[in-house]
Amino acid sequence: MPFRRTSVVRFHFGGYDAGTHTTSARIRLGMDSLDPTALTDVAERVLAGLRTDSITWSGLFNDGAKSLNSAGTLIGTGTHVISLHLGSAAAEPAYVGTAFLMQKTNLFNIKELVREEAEFRMDGTFQTATVLYTQTVGTGSATGTAVDYTSTTTGTLSYYVHVFQLTTGSINVIVESATTATGAYTLHASATITAATGTLLTATGSINRFVRHRHVNTVVTGTQDVAAAAGKT
Repeated sequence: MPFRRTSVVRFHFGGYDAGTHTTSARIRLGMDSLDPTALTDVAERVLAGLRTDSITWSGLFNDGAKSLNSAGTLIGTGTHVISLHLGSAAAEPAYVGTAFLMQKTNLFNIKELVREEAEFRMDGTFQTATVLYTQTVGTGSATGTAVDYTSTTTGTLSYYVHVFQLTTGSINVIVESATTATGAYTLHASATITAATGTLLTATGSINRFVRHRHVNTVVTGTQDVAAAAGKT
């Protein structure tokens, strides 16, 4: 994996955006076992093959309303959509899934920058994906650049969308595909989002070669900050 500048790496959890103050992110893919042995068993039992994927994030402290500093309120609230985009342009690689926020720490060191760290445990496994769209505080409707998946596949498309800012109204996010980049696009999944949040949509059927993100903003005046990635299997 080539080196990536922090200015193009984006880390998202639910409706929160760590933005460009990420300094490191470590993804762990692992397996574990569980001991379900009961007192009445004649021998030890082991339940093996349990995935224990996780991610450890660290970055500079940022007290913005939708920065990871504010995401501490999500501890213990269940799973949320998580994604690590290794670039801000369409077709850049990404890691996506759903995860629990296990713990978060603010580190205050004299004569050093204030940092924060967080640990996330995946609800399942990480999925490799590609970035479909990134918009930082924009207005109006938008269509992302089509990502070329090189072939048409009858399978599943997992579509991960984060909305970080939404002044009023709603955003209708859409994922669609076509056989050519400039051809007629077929709708595969959509959702109407009315607040800053992370959303996972699953589309099945014939997912064509070119996939793109599109959203329609019904806000008359206001801003939105949107990021999306999709994994095709």
